[in-house]
Amino acid sequence: MMMLTHLFPSLADDHLIGWHQNQPIRGEQLCADVAALSGQLDTLPARHWAVFHGHAYPTLVALLALWQTGRSAWLPGNNLPATEAALADHCQGFLGEWQTPTPLPNGDTLTLGNASPDAELVIFTSGSSGEPKAIHKQYRQLLNELDTLEQAFGHRLTADTVFAGTVSHQHIYGLLFRLLWPLASGRPLVSEQLQDPLSLLTRAQSQPTAWVASPAHLKRLRHDLPWQKTPPLQAIFSSGGPLPRDIALQMAQQHGQPVTEVYGSSETGGIAWRCQQPDDDSWAPLPGIHVKTEHGRATLHSPHLPDGQPCPLDDQIEEQSNGRFRLGPRKDSIVKIEGKRLSLNTLRSALNNAEWVAEADVIVLPDQRLGAIVVLTATGRQVLAEQGRRALSQTLRAHLAPHVDAVGLPRRWRFVARLPETPQGKRPLAQLQALFTSSQSLLPEPLPAEPQPDLADNTVTLALPIDHDLPWFSGHFAQQGVLPGVVQIDWAEGFARQHFSLPGTLSHLEVIKFNSLITPGNPVQLKLEWKPDSGKLLFAFRSLDDDRPHSSGRLVFHPDSPS
Repeated sequence: MMMLTHLFPSLADDHLIGWHQNQPIRGEQLCADVAALSGQLDTLPARHWAVFHGHAYPTLVALLALWQTGRSAWLPGNNLPATEAALADHCQGFLGEWQTPTPLPNGDTLTLGNASPDAELVIFTSGSSGEPKAIHKQYRQLLNELDTLEQAFGHRLTADTVFAGTVSHQHIYGLLFRLLWPLASGRPLVSEQLQDPLSLLTRAQSQPTAWVASPAHLKRLRHDLPWQKTPPLQAIFSSGGPLPRDIALQMAQQHGQPVTEVYGSSETGGIAWRCQQPDDDSWAPLPGIHVKTEHGRATLHSPHLPDGQPCPLDDQIEEQSNGRFRLGPRKDSIVKIEGKRLSLNTLRSALNNAEWVAEADVIVLPDQRLGAIVVLTATGRQVLAEQGRRALSQTLRAHLAPHVDAVGLPRRWRFVARLPETPQGKRPLAQLQALFTSSQSLLPEPLPAEPQPDLADNTVTLALPIDHDLPWFSGHFAQQGVLPGVVQIDWAEGFARQHFSLPGTLSHLEVIKFNSLITPGNPVQLKLEWKPDSGKLLFAFRSLDDDRPHSSGRLVFHPDSPS
């Protein structure tokens, strides 16, 4: 392992760092780029800098330059205007792809030396259960974690293994596995975040490759990927949440690719790892890590923690005699409904095991009732079309009844094409709750003949009935019922939330056009296209009978804070 504190004095000019925009980057160029940026930063008084680049290599240069010059690097999950505004309260400078990046004056190229182990990185939690929280990490904590990763997994990898990822490097998992660990271990990295596993497998046909993935990617793999034409990957890593057992076993059995799951968090760093077996889903602590039950609560002892102090965990554990442990429900999954304590994880597990359910979640709503969000199997979708929402939800409530008191049964149900997830595999609570707004309960049932959505392409087309008894047809026009424009916009957002992972906040509307009236008894087609990079949802209503346009426009969504 190269010690990153002593990286530059020991880095050979011809050492392959990786590839950026399909061009090889070697040690000489990395040194030159960091030295030049360090000289520019050294001319400015700003001590705290926000960093965002779409590619990993310029992010790496920015981090190393900031640490060389004794500055703090703040690494948010996106560069949207709301994030930039929130970071302005903490950062005096902005490096990279921002609306208003800080101008950098010319400066003398600095001679690179040893980075201070007290340099700082600020990252953010996913915000899946609330507002993203800033986590301050000292450079030495990162060095400890890199040493742990090499001890745990380095023996599986060849010296020329290429690290390529479908996760963002702007979060701690991607930062460690796609940037810092490859650099510290002398292995090359791919600067671009690969959008499609096909491009990763194509690369692996000519180079030994480690895939840095997440459950969100592994759960939705295409069936036509060329596994048989590709040499076995050196490793597949996954973090951000537990991988469903059937997916883990399928990867190992059908594709010959066991998945190495890493358990941890932004606050704690890596804790444990596992490769799931048919009869074993337990976790092994990473080298130097100890997880024990103390005073009735799981406690972490880790060199990755600030000052090495023990840290209580929200997850419950079941210790095993071989030093491994199994994860139980999180402490925050125990809730009280109408005076009764119940486990959300027990409900989730029972619901996920129900007939017709492909995937499901259960949450507590603001009114202290439980809401269930369900992705149905193909058979389940057919039952929904034939019997309706009410009958299907009653059947699922009956399935849950043996597992929980009656007050703990979900009162509200949403059937969606997929569960909202971040690229890191987290389910944002705000997006789940947004499915239960009052308008969501009034969405019409799509016609059974609707085409299947192309979720990989972020588009979906729905056929919607326009029944005469819709509540909006009364009180607007005396002579004829007309579906108000505000309702059409609400429907666009509502159906989009059932199919895509939209942020929790609608910011504003753009280019809204109303071409013709939607009237009772005339079904419509709704086409939705989600642009996650810009946070824009495109919608268009057209007549299902004669294809004339009714309305169209764009809805713009912004997160509330850095994530």
